[in-house]
Amino acid sequence: MMKNMLTILIFGLMLLQGFMDNIRGVLIPSIQAAFQVDYTSLAWIVLISILGYITATFSGGPLIDRLGQKKVIFIGFCGLGFGAFGIAYAWNYTLLLLCIYFIGYGTGSINIGASTIAPILFIKNQAIMMNLLHFFYGLGAAIGPRYAGIMLAANFLWRDVYHFSLLILTILGIYFLFCRFPKVEKQESQQKLSYRQIISDKNIILFALILGFYVAAEIGIANWLVTYLQQGKAVEPLKSASYLSAFFLVFTLGRFVGGFIAERLGYMYSIILYISMALGCLALGIFGGNYFIFMISASGFFFSIVYPTMMALLIKTFNQGINSIISFVITASSLINMMGNWLVGKINDFWGVRVGFYLIPFYMTILLALVILLSRNLRKLQDVKK
Repeated sequence: MMKNMLTILIFGLMLLQGFMDNIRGVLIPSIQAAFQVDYTSLAWIVLISILGYITATFSGGPLIDRLGQKKVIFIGFCGLGFGAFGIAYAWNYTLLLLCIYFIGYGTGSINIGASTIAPILFIKNQAIMMNLLHFFYGLGAAIGPRYAGIMLAANFLWRDVYHFSLLILTILGIYFLFCRFPKVEKQESQQKLSYRQIISDKNIILFALILGFYVAAEIGIANWLVTYLQQGKAVEPLKSASYLSAFFLVFTLGRFVGGFIAERLGYMYSIILYISMALGCLALGIFGGNYFIFMISASGFFFSIVYPTMMALLIKTFNQGINSIISFVITASSLINMMGNWLVGKINDFWGVRVGFYLIPFYMTILLALVILLSRNLRKLQDVKK
């Protein structure tokens, strides 16, 4: 009974994270109009959100050891609640940034809580279950932009979008209170790796760079696609939100089937194939004219398995100190994502939203080159072990 309730909970938590992470992209034009800020200021909104997320993931491990998952997830709910309520009533840009930080901290706390419960629940078929877990993130990410777009089309204020999101947060929070959590044994000291050991391993650095550029591209689409379509392609607000929602809809479908595909084709081959296809779809959608915009949405299917499959490959590659390695990789990749999306906003100010959005396929090109390099390194590593 406890296992079933917790399984439903962590799927719900990932759905909530996807929902809260991705309603912001639809609201960016409205926020810009409300506070009369430039694109660099909008990029700071993204940066502050990621900073809150990094703070939570960096401190989440020790907090879980000290307090347990339930209290850390509760802290996450509080952060999301405070942030959403505060955004609904923020009267200036500084207060908005503070509330955005709490949203990021809340999603980070919920993510780290769900991520540490998942290995306990999913003993078998972990790669498939990891993709399924991230499927629910994609489902929330598909629902969020569509919900925000419908609210704006119905003449609700952008603030109301966050205001009404508190209802979803409350429903899941009530269910969370009735869940019982298992006790997790603390990691033995000999399993830990120092940061000096971690950063001296070039393959760990490659994993961090790969996940960083991947997340920068995915979150870049989530944050900037609607702005790019409205101001760079003259697409109407509801339709532009629908393109973003469609991206995450096929993204979600891709994760539903992605674990089975990766198991059949092999992790590395699947990742290289999917990144190449995503890059091709993006290039056609961006440079092929308005008739091909739907290809940006279609690229979501090929974005889908990269992150969870790369994490599965990471776990498969390193046997010792995996928790320390994962903590470093997530933090480092989040920093790359933070700077990558800040750079998009900066270029938007200097050269316009069309040029800024070109960074997304550029990040994917770097990503593909890094994955090919990692593939060669891992093959050499296997040859040495043989």
